Amino acid sequence: MTQADYRQALLAILDQHRDAARATLLALIAALPERAREIHFAIHPDQDGEGTFSIVASLDGPDLFVLNRAVEPHRYLFDVRHTERGVEPEVPMFAPGETDFDVQDTIVDTAMEWVESLWNACARNHTPLPGMVYGEEGYGTREPILLAR
Repeated sequence: MTQADYRQALLAILDQHRDAARATLLALIAALPERAREIHFAIHPDQDGEGTFSIVASLDGPDLFVLNRAVEPHRYLFDVRHTERGVEPEVPMFAPGETDFDVQDTIVDTAMEWVESLWNACARNHTPLPGMVYGEEGYGTREPILLAR
């Protein structure tokens, strides 16, 4: 699988879960505590580069524990997990060294683009706060994306 094929496959899978992510994002916005200043979306690829990842929202502002507890049920926009039935949602999986591209960077860059698109489609002009999307632990080749209110 080429990097372009992988990006296309990831976008297709993310788009299959767009309605659920939209509902989660709108619920998060509805639950925003008054003291929150910004919504952060971190893309967390697995450390081994096999292909699992999560897109997790958190809030910035004073007393992060209290802020994030207020939106806890609405923090995961997308989450790939190993289950008894295999990987869910089913995403392409790789063994270490199987590809000629960096799987973690490709996941982060693709997911950042998808979050930005989701934000622009349903949150922009509907939230009192700006947002930011970035790759966790330095993964990804893009700079963080600032998301306008």
